[in-house]
Amino acid sequence: MDRLLELLDKWKRYMKSDNHKLGYPSKSLGMSSGGESSYDAFDEMYEDVEDTNVRTVDAVIHSLPKDQKEAIYARYLNTKKPQLYEYKLQIAIDNLLTIVGRRVGA
Repeated sequence: MDRLLELLDKWKRYMKSDNHKLGYPSKSLGMSSGGESSYDAFDEMYEDVEDTNVRTVDAVIHSLPKDQKEAIYARYLNTKKPQLYEYKLQIAIDNLLTIVGRRVGA
């Protein structure tokens, strides 16, 4: 549950960010000789995996029934709350926990 809440928080920042990169990487692929690794290679790999996980969460949220998606949007993006908000949010979180748990590694 803690991991899902962490991913939802990152998803919230992702949804609120002004992203105009159009899917192009911020850095170009480079070649280095001798197998040398940059000092931040692990951090870059981690961020790439987290970006993929956030996009997975986004896809799962969009696949939820409309009322559950609206409850998630209300909770994390401050949109209008649907009727029976707490109930629909709980069902949506349960569904996310199940589906995202199968698609996202630790």
